[in-house]
This record gives sequence, C-alpha cells and structure tokens, in this order.
Amino acid sequence: MEKFDYSALSFKSLKTLKLIYELGSLTAAAIELGQNQPTVSYTLDQMREALQDPLFVRSGRGVSPTQRCHQIMPEIDSLLRGMSELLQPESFEPASARLDITLSCNQYELQVIVPNLVQRISRLAPNIRMTFIQSHVSGHQQLQRGQCDLLLSPVMHDYEALYKRALFQDRYVCLMSAEHSLARQEIGRDEYIEAKHLEIHYEGGWKPTYLDTPELQGVNLNVALRLPSISNFIPTIASTDLVMTLPERLAKLIGGPMLIKDPPFTSRFELCLYWNKMTHHSKAHQWLREQIVEVCNELDSP
Repeated sequence: MEKFDYSALSFKSLKTLKLIYELGSLTAAAIELGQNQPTVSYTLDQMREALQDPLFVRSGRGVSPTQRCHQIMPEIDSLLRGMSELLQPESFEPASARLDITLSCNQYELQVIVPNLVQRISRLAPNIRMTFIQSHVSGHQQLQRGQCDLLLSPVMHDYEALYKRALFQDRYVCLMSAEHSLARQEIGRDEYIEAKHLEIHYEGGWKPTYLDTPELQGVNLNVALRLPSISNFIPTIASTDLVMTLPERLAKLIGGPMLIKDPPFTSRFELCLYWNKMTHHSKAHQWLREQIVEVCNELDSP
C-alpha cells in the first residue's frame, strides 16, 4: 500500500478503525472501547493522515466508509490477527496466567454452564478475570467486533470469519406443579394450548425455537404470567394451573419439586461455542475453550 506510515499504527488504533467500520459510528465505537469520543476522533485523525484518505464521511447520524476504507479492511483484519498471534507466549501455564476474558451468552448459559465454568477456572487458573455480557441475538456481531472473546449461543449463523464447535443438544419440556390437572396424563396439543402458561420474555427479540414447531403455528398461547428472566423462585410462584416450557437441562436445574413432562411436540436446539480468528491460535484461548467443552461434557455425567 503506497504512502502507508506504519509508525502510526498500533493494535489500539487498528481496533478502533475496525470498530468504527463495523458500527458506523464514532460514538458507538467510543462506548464499546470505554473511551470518550474526542479520543476516538484523535485516533481516526492519525489513521487518516497515515493512510492519506478520509476513511469515513458523515452519513445521517453516523459515518460511512470510503472506497479506500473498504479496500484496506481485509489488510487491517490481517494485521490485527498477526499482532494478536505475535503477542501470544509460546506456552501457557494456567496456574500463573493473568488474562482478561469476556464471554457473551444469555440466561440459559448463565444458569446451566457458567456456575461450573467459573468454579473450574477459579480452581485451575485463579488469576484469569472473567466478564460475562448478554448476547441477546447479536452475539455473533459482538464477536466480530471484538466486544467479546467467546460466544455461547443456540442462535445459528454461518459466519466465515468465526469458528464454531458444537457442545450439546437440549430439548424443550413442560414444567408444572405435581398438583396440576395435566400432571398425571399425557399432554395433547389441545390440552397444551388450553393450559395457562408462564412465559419468559427474552430481551433482544429472541423467541424460543419450540414456538416454530408445526403444532404451534397460528396458535396464541394463553399466557397468564410473563417474567423478564428465568429465576430460581419459579417453583414458588408457579401455581397449580401454570405450565412453563423451557429446555430440559434448565428445568432440572430450577424445577425443584415440580414435574417435567413431555410437550405435544418435539423441539431441540444445539448449543455452540463460537470464537474468532483473533484468538484461534492463542494457547490461552485454546485451553479456555477446552475447559468449556469439559464442563459441558460433565453436565450429563452421574
């Protein structure tokens, strides 16, 4: 690339440029980086001078990349990956490692996987600091933008820039009081539709996959109670006339004395672990990914 001043480049400046490109906003990039907007603007000015191009022009409330910016983004991605790999140590010792990890997930993963994962990491690598953020339905974009290092999600996307590893499958079941009128019989479609339901209202617009089954197409369930999140006090408030449909692993975890029954449909989902090219060859991240796999393998162990 002509007139490219490599002395103006740094991991931080390249990451800033990438975030502005992906978010289309200096303000949004500043928020993600935990910086103020003048700092981001100053970094962008340095990059403009080094690359001899405006890089972005105003567009509505945000910015749009120039043609030159579009052209160099593959190079920027390559440089970021190269820098990341260059800074990785040849070996990784969990017991003495100091590392900050951000993992994106939602309520299901926080309840089912995270407690055991935190215990395991605290025991094997006590100096690793972990931050968990909510992914909603945008976890893959968070990962691409560098907002997180790892993503646990059942939301399926085939991004060429992301790596994926399947962890396990889970199925939806019905959770109800042992005194419920349906507790001692097979639940048919009509009985399920007529029952009073307890529903979790997920943020970000995500809907459980069981709602897409053929048996429930065109059906409006009788939702008597909506909650903003899954809670361990559900057995207390789930009275004898409420049915809750949720993943089986979660039902076993929070159901207490309540009964788990088969719904009148079959609905399964696959939970996957995602990561990006920035951390793919990192010894530390390879170790961490294996710990997540081990924790998931142990979920069904006696």
